[in-house]
Amino acid sequence: METSHLLLLVWSALSFWELGQIWFAQIVIYPLFARVGELEYVAYHRFYSRHIALPVILPGFATFLLPIPLSLYGPAVPGWMSSANIVAGIVGLLVTVLLEIPRHNRLERNGKNASTIAELIRYNWPRTLSVSAQSMITFLMLVHVFDQA
Repeated sequence: METSHLLLLVWSALSFWELGQIWFAQIVIYPLFARVGELEYVAYHRFYSRHIALPVILPGFATFLLPIPLSLYGPAVPGWMSSANIVAGIVGLLVTVLLEIPRHNRLERNGKNASTIAELIRYNWPRTLSVSAQSMITFLMLVHVFDQA
């Protein structure tokens, strides 16, 4: 198997992993933030923040950044696929850095706040949709590359 094809397979696993993660966060984890009591909230959020690095943060940032090397070193795919994958990654990165991280920091610093939790959920939708788009594009890349093999 060519290295470029292997890179696409590794990217695919990462992309589909992140798809499950982002939808789980959107539908289950973030709404649960509102159900934690005020007295336990800061400790809960700190526990959450300390334990998400390996399963959530590292794969998340990888899906934002790896479309660029994939476009350079991966198998030949139509340019729109690579471009859309990169744009979706940039959207996810910007939403994370500009909207989500500040709200997580606010929750951890100030404790439970219903409006901040609602913002966290609302502002996560563009990231959820961008990760979903990356997975759809990845599926199309797989079909394009391996249908020709």
